[in-house]
Amino acid sequence: MRFIPLLILLCLGCQETNGPAPPSEDVYAPASVEDDTRERHVWQKPGVVIDALGDIEEKVIADIGAGEGFFARRLAPLADRVIAIEIDQRWIDYLDTVRMTELPTNLRSRLEPRLALPDDPMLEDGEVDIVLFVNTLYLIDNRQEYVHRLLPGLRSGGRLVIVDWKKEATALGPDLGDRISLSDLGHMLEQAGFAVLSTDNTSLDYQYIMTAEKK
Repeated sequence: MRFIPLLILLCLGCQETNGPAPPSEDVYAPASVEDDTRERHVWQKPGVVIDALGDIEEKVIADIGAGEGFFARRLAPLADRVIAIEIDQRWIDYLDTVRMTELPTNLRSRLEPRLALPDDPMLEDGEVDIVLFVNTLYLIDNRQEYVHRLLPGLRSGGRLVIVDWKKEATALGPDLGDRISLSDLGHMLEQAGFAVLSTDNTSLDYQYIMTAEKK
């Protein structure tokens, strides 16, 4: 059976006005996966991804496809500001609830849910230092064009950090045909106006991490 992440159904294809219940953190795990590896905080290794961002204390981060805020809620206390970008108003409403209920009053301004378009992240010029994609880029149509649109929003020396599914059979993740290989991703980023800085294909079990810098 084709594995379709819940994120596609909730964020890209549904137009209802009533907000869905937030997904669990194991949305990428098929039912056949053992319980001790289903929970996302186990297999996603958020500390590894956050370390890949480098020093973020005074940085503005755009979390593209923030979903239920798995990373946004972890990054907000650490960064200057996190812009949690989604294309469905229901997720924006949910992220705003996260902001108001999970963050201390003095940190709430650090998390900004922002409604965007499927083909436009709606970033202001020179607004962010880092753009983070986690399990999101493979879902985007016209990826090269979308990534190119990020250039004006990134400050000088701004970086992309992309966490996506390895182009190989893994226990978790989408169909193999939907994944982006490291070589294809690197070529796409170069064509879009970025220089690849590093590639990590070993720290995460099911995903790679690629970091690129605005040329």
